[in-house]
Amino acid sequence: MTTAVMVTGAGTGIGKATAVRLAQEGHVVLLVGRRDGPLKQTQAELEGAGHVVLSVDVSDRMAFHSALLGIMGQPGAGDMDLVGVFANAGIGGPNGFDIDESNDRWDEIMRINVTGVYVTLQVCRPYLKASPREVTHAVVTSSVLARFGVPGQSAYVTSKTAVLGLVRSLAVEWGVDGILVNAICPGWVETEMARESIQRMADAQGMSYEDCHAQQCSVLPTGKMSSPEEMAEAVVWLMSPGQTGMTGQGVDVNNGSWMS
Repeated sequence: MTTAVMVTGAGTGIGKATAVRLAQEGHVVLLVGRRDGPLKQTQAELEGAGHVVLSVDVSDRMAFHSALLGIMGQPGAGDMDLVGVFANAGIGGPNGFDIDESNDRWDEIMRINVTGVYVTLQVCRPYLKASPREVTHAVVTSSVLARFGVPGQSAYVTSKTAVLGLVRSLAVEWGVDGILVNAICPGWVETEMARESIQRMADAQGMSYEDCHAQQCSVLPTGKMSSPEEMAEAVVWLMSPGQTGMTGQGVDVNNGSWMS
């Protein structure tokens, strides 16, 4: 039976890099996201055959369930064995309170970053449970900002803290089914989301992008930001067949910006 792994937010950044690595490990990768173009670009770069694009909003539970059912069939009945899910889709950026909800991104960020992760994991649970493997894996992208607050990003910080609570709760609920649930907590990663954040910081301080980037790197013990490929290696290990004992954890992969 073909082993399959789902990656949400697979069109760019950490999701794309992880999809590439999982394909190298021999899995069929289910590439999930809202934008068809970037997903197809990722698909074209993967080793092997059979990789599937699912253009769907993961926070829409009916649409997501229908899309997965169309590819996988009923849990345990198809010819693909879903052994892992990487719930990585998310958005960042600032928010600010306004009585007019249309001027506050709180609901949008929480819907994608929290509800989207919750729906992804819950819809995939029956497939993970039906796997003949003794252990299957769910991994979530949280953030180092779940460890401390920053001004102007209350929605993002809250959303990434919330998914750590979700990870711990589901780890307790799903352990009996052999499903291990963990999160990675990246810091600065060289992605488009990070570049946009640094540009906003640079503009606010009257600095160049390059100087602001260097400033952020200077406070990290390693003196550098992470690459998407480094994040992918952490996810691949968390999903590896030999990883049979870690669950309910937030793994800090952030060049030492947070040390527990």
